[in-house]
Amino acid sequence: MKKVFILICLLNFASVTFAQKNDSLLSVEAGTDFMSSYVWRGMRLVSSPAIQPYMAVSAGNFSLGAWSSWHFSSNWNEIDLIAAYENDFMSFGITDYFTASNYQTNDFFNYQSGESSHIVELNAGFPGNEKIPFRLLVATNVFGDIDINNNEYYSTFAELSWMFKLDKFDSELRLGFTPTEGMYADNAAIVETAFRVERKIEFQQDLSLNLISEFIVNPYEKEVYLVCGLGINF
Repeated sequence: MKKVFILICLLNFASVTFAQKNDSLLSVEAGTDFMSSYVWRGMRLVSSPAIQPYMAVSAGNFSLGAWSSWHFSSNWNEIDLIAAYENDFMSFGITDYFTASNYQTNDFFNYQSGESSHIVELNAGFPGNEKIPFRLLVATNVFGDIDINNNEYYSTFAELSWMFKLDKFDSELRLGFTPTEGMYADNAAIVETAFRVERKIEFQQDLSLNLISEFIVNPYEKEVYLVCGLGINF
């Protein structure tokens, strides 16, 4: 299924996070998402609950990380490798998505075109800040996203998000669009509209819970999803 669909996201859900920082140039972060299902960029990749661990090592504005999605009642298992740069005004990154399933080869080191279970994506955007509460992402696949003739689709996804405070919740409205035929749609289309809320509940000794709910509509596929998640931060 990886040839047609993926998942990065980079992390639109609440996570369980452990951060270890010291006086060195490096900081380490690790965590896990507990999600009711796996919906990404308007596509439900897996309907069963997901455990999605994450870890990253950062030095200044640069980071290297890994993200995964595991499902008890599905043969879909995914692990993504991420390299990124981000400051207050721009972000750049490369993500290597790998999925093992009944439909894909389970060879992580196979990068042969037409046989590999990897899809490699380049992305860039504006991460948003306190003065400009908008986030922009543009992502294009450059490897592994092929049609039946083994030609690259170069599927592209563009997303605009508005981040705001609503009552006790950190909230977000998102609009996702693909400009051409590819893995997201057979033509240019709006493939995602979403409303997301998240609330952080803090306890003693830096322990906190993140509660998240997300309502997603894919106008192209005429599908509607409601996803919830739980994170434990410490």
